[in-house]
Amino acid sequence: LTLDDVTIRQQARQSLALRATPEGLVALIPRTLDPASDTVRRFIERGIARLPAPEPPSAPLTVEALHARIETWAVRLDVEIGRVQLRRMRTKWASCSSQGTLTLHRDLLRLPRDLVDYILCHELLHRKVPDHTQSWQLLMGIHLPDWRQRERRLAAWMLKERDDGSR
Repeated sequence: LTLDDVTIRQQARQSLALRATPEGLVALIPRTLDPASDTVRRFIERGIARLPAPEPPSAPLTVEALHARIETWAVRLDVEIGRVQLRRMRTKWASCSSQGTLTLHRDLLRLPRDLVDYILCHELLHRKVPDHTQSWQLLMGIHLPDWRQRERRLAAWMLKERDDGSR
């Protein structure tokens, strides 16, 4: 993985962020920064260096097993879910609407189980806290103390899959 493999998007934001999406690694930078600057380059290089080694693929999760995991997490987090749908998503692994519709990237079925749990917990907690503020992060830490590590592992897994051409 090199700098050339990372998409850079300028946004109305104040900080830099590196996100792993189903389509690849994306650096989100303030509009005031030059995408070719040393600051952006060093930030991306540090982010890539922090990614853990990719994991081998696991046996695919069945749709029925996924629904069971969703129900388990909904009960554990005390949230209600309306409809669940699987589809291809370009920039996210999942989303949860304010009405409780949970949309999941269909490739989620191929992830290691603990990364599926990370995604489900992440999205279902948005039924309680709609953004990624400190309250949301605190709840993530309570329910999945290693959530930040799982987030990095998810990024590494996704990048390996894309580089292997298996997607």
